[in-house]
Amino acid sequence: MKTAVVGAGMAGVTIARQLAGQGMEVTLFDKSKGTGGRMSSRAWQGGWIDHGAPSFAARTEAFAGYLRAQVPSNVYQPWPARVRGVPNNDELVGYIGVPRNSSITRSLLGAINFQPSTRIAGLEREDNRWLLFNDGETLLGQWDLLVVTAPAPQTLVLVRGIPELEKQVQQAEMEPCWVAAVQLTNPLNEGAEVMIDPAPGLRRIIDNSAKPGRNNNGVYLLQATADWSQEYLEEPPEQVGARLCDLFGQNFSPAQRPQLLFAHRWRYAFTKKSLEKDFLWSQGLQIGICGDWCRGRTVEDAWTSAMALAGKISGES
Repeated sequence: MKTAVVGAGMAGVTIARQLAGQGMEVTLFDKSKGTGGRMSSRAWQGGWIDHGAPSFAARTEAFAGYLRAQVPSNVYQPWPARVRGVPNNDELVGYIGVPRNSSITRSLLGAINFQPSTRIAGLEREDNRWLLFNDGETLLGQWDLLVVTAPAPQTLVLVRGIPELEKQVQQAEMEPCWVAAVQLTNPLNEGAEVMIDPAPGLRRIIDNSAKPGRNNNGVYLLQATADWSQEYLEEPPEQVGARLCDLFGQNFSPAQRPQLLFAHRWRYAFTKKSLEKDFLWSQGLQIGICGDWCRGRTVEDAWTSAMALAGKISGES
């Protein structure tokens, strides 16, 4: 069965791997240049900066066991970071990829046919098959089965006109997060690699250089709060980065001006309101939807959603 999966984050790569293991001919699409989604990392001067999820936790043995079985031990490792503040479920520290967090999804991808830098902008159902179009309205091909793992607002655009899915997807809500990578000549002496709610406007500060394999010094990732990010959502990255540098400098580094390396806007960073479901599935139309926002907002939620949908598809086949 020819299967298309849209989105190469943890949910997309996981379900692509599961369906390929069931003998399906899978093609995985993502608008970015590589895998990872909101676990993405950026190359920087010979090293890596995790500008997406800085780390992730495995709260269940099912997820921990999957990682042990499917991801080589040299691709991920525990990160015993010291944490200051009280983390929420999506801020729990447990594991990181090596030498970058996106190494995990790259490893899970394996030999699956991956089409990067391809934004899926339209779907059509014709003769019991799915037709996919890119943002240039070029037909990319036809598939028997379709799985969408994009954030809820992007998924909603694709499933408009499919009432049984559209009405459910539009119930989910997501929130933005601006992040900035900064570098200090002299690292902070705060006694923690992760700081939760460290200052007004800042949700989290992560010492990126404290993670093994990143090959940089004095690099910190600043995550803005949802309200702050929404207020400056449409400002240019340079201006937002300067604002975050000011917040950081005022509260943690008065003696030295942080050097802004880059700023990145995650328009759909976190789930604000989930569907409280593992996945959405239409047997008649052969289309499924999964992702962290279906059931929560963590990396493990994304994996759990994908595994549940894969099991449903396998049972229906």
